[in-house]
Amino acid sequence: MSRPFVCMLLQNRYDMDARVKREARTLSSDLRIRVLHLTGEGQTSGEYTDGEGGGEVEIERFDPLTRGLPRLGLFWPIKLLEFVLLLAWKASRLRPDAYHAHDLPMVIPAYLASLFHRAPIIYDAHELYSETGQDRPFIASIWKRIDAWAVKRVQAVIAVNQSRADVMVEELGSPPPVIVPNYPLYKRFDELPSRENSPLRSFVDDQRGPEFSIVLYQGILAPGRDLAELIKAMAHVEARTILTLLGPRNCYVDELLSVVEQYGVEDRVLYHEGVNSDLLPDYTVGADVGVVTYANHPRNNYLCAPNKLFEYCMAGIPVVGCEFPEITRLLDEYAAGERFASGDPVSIAGAIDRLLGDPDRLQEARNLTHIVREHYHWERSADALHGIYHSFFENRK
Repeated sequence: MSRPFVCMLLQNRYDMDARVKREARTLSSDLRIRVLHLTGEGQTSGEYTDGEGGGEVEIERFDPLTRGLPRLGLFWPIKLLEFVLLLAWKASRLRPDAYHAHDLPMVIPAYLASLFHRAPIIYDAHELYSETGQDRPFIASIWKRIDAWAVKRVQAVIAVNQSRADVMVEELGSPPPVIVPNYPLYKRFDELPSRENSPLRSFVDDQRGPEFSIVLYQGILAPGRDLAELIKAMAHVEARTILTLLGPRNCYVDELLSVVEQYGVEDRVLYHEGVNSDLLPDYTVGADVGVVTYANHPRNNYLCAPNKLFEYCMAGIPVVGCEFPEITRLLDEYAAGERFASGDPVSIAGAIDRLLGDPDRLQEARNLTHIVREHYHWERSADALHGIYHSFFENRK
């Protein structure tokens, strides 16, 4: 008997998306998994296999014909329409046993595909999508209506934490989502390089010298994450510290580098290109402090519990994080770092100095991350993810 076949629909790059990669690899132990996604910068279209992490995941990258059109508002509806239709066509032709849509936009092609080949749809809500900083309130309101439509036409909904799940139930009419948090894979410390041998430490040493502590921000560099305020904070930090921004290059990176020049902190801020998520823990372990920062709006930010929060702790790195509910809950329970007021460079600097300026507090926070890592790891999420598919396929002959 063949294994049930799941088609995952993804807009972003598979190799850079740690959550999608964890889910696909986890499910591939029992299911056949194929991920369809757009090619990223520097990639070519085509098929390949991801054989890491246990099972085997089939990947197909593709380019729409309209991708070469200018990035102007006039062409955006045409590009979006072709992408949705092409993705729906590719997915339906595979004739899977289930469609797994990563975030709200992917529910649309999954639904269209299901019209031609009936199969359950799993809506994996990485975000409250209508509240992810959409350019205009009108556009955000459309996405919220689509979200309310989507949750009633799928067979299962996944949310990353209870706070966002509650919003989806109360405001969108969603069935109670299954909670699959953004926890990283469990890593023993002997699986990681030492802090001194981390490629991040080598990068900072080459650029600035070994005498500096490293404050790390890893992840997407985008508006709405208070990164300009984090850069400004470096002018107030008293400890001998280098802030390293580690994430894929995009047009916003140039804006951030302009802020670095504007505030005269060129000697205290470095930028490093994003790395494959499989390699990221080797970099994370080289930091002295990890930063979790977001603007206090929209609500999607306020209710976040992002990958990096748990990735820092898995690497034994104390956290400085903004005072939002999910972040505060972890830092208050385990004292594995310090909190700061969102959007306040002086408060950010104070949180960094409370750790780096006090060796005893820094060591205490490091020790407490070891407790966090035992409780918040992917193996505790995997059962919930498997449970969704077991409910669909348990009677399959």
